[in-house]
Amino acid sequence: MDLSELFGEGWCMTLAHLAPAQALKSMGVRDVTDVTDGLQLATERLEADGTPSDVLLLGRELRDGWSLIVELEGTQGWAGMDRAVLEALSASGRVAASAFEDPNQLMVHVAADGQVVCELDAVTGRLPYAAADTEQTVEGLLSLGFSRGDEPTGQVAAVDAADRVVLALRAVTGVELQEEDFEGSWLGGLSAAGR
Repeated sequence: MDLSELFGEGWCMTLAHLAPAQALKSMGVRDVTDVTDGLQLATERLEADGTPSDVLLLGRELRDGWSLIVELEGTQGWAGMDRAVLEALSASGRVAASAFEDPNQLMVHVAADGQVVCELDAVTGRLPYAAADTEQTVEGLLSLGFSRGDEPTGQVAAVDAADRVVLALRAVTGVELQEEDFEGSWLGGLSAAGR
């Protein structure tokens, strides 16, 4: 699955081990409602003139208690990349991971038990930040070939940056993303988080 091909250059996607409505509320959505064609609505908002003060976040339930949250409006920052948001999503022993793409950047941030434990640069295959006491969380990434400073190796060296994002998300969450995960109806609402 190539998220860059699916969304283009500007997107953020978050995986949280929470119900979708709870994850959306943790990300600053005030009124969570059903959104029949969420990705189409998000695209229309991008094409409209002006910069909205709030962004549309879309969420849905995946498998094994995981939720997927998507945002396509990053002109003022990504809600899913906000440290406080990731820390809230991962509180009480949970894990949360967000990935985003902006021109020239493709990053993954991981939080566990209420703290951001690593940042991964998918373009270089490196971990520019990994908390010292979180080896268990980071170990899965290192075993794939992500690096703390050297060139990436193993599976990571054999794939491009877009595939590295999917590898990293699967390593830290166990979620295997599929194209049908992005089709159909969503829950959603407007959020001012990430500002």
